[in-house]
Amino acid sequence: MKKLLFAVSALAALSLLAPSTGFASDHVYPNQVGMYEFSDGTGATGTFDVNSIVTVFLVLTKPEKDGVPYETINAFELTLNFNPAGNMFKLGEVYPGTNVDVGDSANIGLGYLTYIVGLAESHPVTDESFTLLEFSFMHTAPGIIEVSLAPTPKPGIDGEMAYQSVSGDLRIMYSAAGPDGGPVYIFDGAAVAVENESFGSVKSLYR
Repeated sequence: MKKLLFAVSALAALSLLAPSTGFASDHVYPNQVGMYEFSDGTGATGTFDVNSIVTVFLVLTKPEKDGVPYETINAFELTLNFNPAGNMFKLGEVYPGTNVDVGDSANIGLGYLTYIVGLAESHPVTDESFTLLEFSFMHTAPGIIEVSLAPTPKPGIDGEMAYQSVSGDLRIMYSAAGPDGGPVYIFDGAAVAVENESFGSVKSLYR
């Protein structure tokens, strides 16, 4: 899968050559990914809205290696799990730019969305955050649905979610919910306001 992600990155880059047819906080842990109300990795991490369109951002915060921040991102892979499955529609998603996605992102009805994405070019990290995806969801009936993050079925790094800044060097992404694999976003659940703090640091207050 590691070779596959690199190949996806290369394909995305080559696509530009083909003719066209048509959280900034000291408390945020490095390489942390979560789902938030705002694209900088802050705001609510849940909603009570039913039968209305909800915009949610999947955000990587403080991407770095050995304390040195990355300036750009060009690939990522992870799975979103929805528990329980049902009563949820994905109305759309926005990628950072031109890309190749060889994941399985059409099965929210079965309770999961998988993304293995290579971007055609490297995109900048802004204020220590990078929006991997912008989603539009609709929750169609009352009842809690928890969204958690997990590796893809065949991950580039065994048992881990990953992203890439430097070609050939995958880095681990850690769930904002912590190592217990809990939810990073809740539909029909208590919305947690995050003001210049990460979801992980807010949850740490209750551990």
